[in-house]
Amino acid sequence: MKRLLKGVLRHTMLNTMKIAARPTLLYRSTHPNLTKPPRKLLVIRPDHLGDVLLTTPALHLLRQALPDTEITALVGPWGAPSLVGNPDIDKLVRLPFPGFSRQPATNPLAPYLLALQQSRVLRREGYDAVLNMRYDFWWGALLAYLSDIPARFGFEWDESRAFLNYRLSMRHSELPELFTPFGQPPQHFSALSLSLAQFLLDSYRVKLSSEGFDARLKFYPSPEEKRYVNLILSEMGLERNDKLVVIHPGSGATLKLWTVEGFAGVADAISHKYDVKVVLVGGEKESILVKNILRHCQSQPIRWDSGDSWGKLAALFERSQLVIGLDSGPMHLAVAMGASTLHLFGPTDPQIFGPWGDPQKHRMVRTEIDLPCCPCGVLDPNRICWKGGYCMRTIKVTQVLDEVAHFL
Repeated sequence: MKRLLKGVLRHTMLNTMKIAARPTLLYRSTHPNLTKPPRKLLVIRPDHLGDVLLTTPALHLLRQALPDTEITALVGPWGAPSLVGNPDIDKLVRLPFPGFSRQPATNPLAPYLLALQQSRVLRREGYDAVLNMRYDFWWGALLAYLSDIPARFGFEWDESRAFLNYRLSMRHSELPELFTPFGQPPQHFSALSLSLAQFLLDSYRVKLSSEGFDARLKFYPSPEEKRYVNLILSEMGLERNDKLVVIHPGSGATLKLWTVEGFAGVADAISHKYDVKVVLVGGEKESILVKNILRHCQSQPIRWDSGDSWGKLAALFERSQLVIGLDSGPMHLAVAMGASTLHLFGPTDPQIFGPWGDPQKHRMVRTEIDLPCCPCGVLDPNRICWKGGYCMRTIKVTQVLDEVAHFL
């Protein structure tokens, strides 16, 4: 009943704001003249760190094709660290988007009031075009509409349709030809972002050769962050030529977690079999998880507290021979830094959220049991998995070690 009432409220508010907003609906629905590239482009991405990283190939495409356009990335404060220092954007603006804070909602009218408030800010910036990068993000489409941005690009989605005047179908056969050298499917988050960026360029009749285009994920730790990591590793007695295997056991969703015993078993087996140093890494949120894994280990992995520094974690990954983890932002960061990676997948679909890179360098492990419910895509902490995370709990240590052997 609560979900039904929320849907009714959304439908009512969206229609009310569509009709009441100024300038008129007729003006907002027309297609502006796109004979010249946009002078100022706004890119909206509300997601968290990993999904924002998956957008970086599209940002690179836009920068390569539109060198004179001022590109502003509008992201949540939770996703902003993924774009700090990125040369493909000119401005980085933070906005606490509704529905992405991972906190329970309080005022049901808050999203609409925030859209009205923020639209006044964006209207003063005078953007010529906007890319609403997430396909189902109706709030971003509404914000673009209220902000009087003439060219509003996004995906064909029921709740967004009325607010966008350039909509890209998500049917695979209708997506534009992409610069995707890794063989990932067209529904992958990075592929969709590239599709929308290419759709904008095609609409402006901007041509860019795919030859030499770098479609990899991008992240840029600072020289200070790299020096810090090298110093700490040196103080731990590690040499530059020591091989590191980093294990990051955390994730933003509890249903994506693997077992403590599993990670401990993998750490012990790697320490015993290979001439490498195993590093167990986690931030403040993973501190209890990391302690429990260490308690179950017979070996002595190095404990690394990543804190809240995305750049230092990236610098550590850059030094690593292999990074093992789940479907998480840090694992996408490891891919961006060029480390070999091994991802454990359960409820989420690797066709959409898998590693964006060479499949021989970035491999995945899933349960060997045929589960009709997997992947379910259900990560809401308020909804209970009827299998109790069975898709993750049934991943075997031997499966992971078989894949580790591919790298070491």
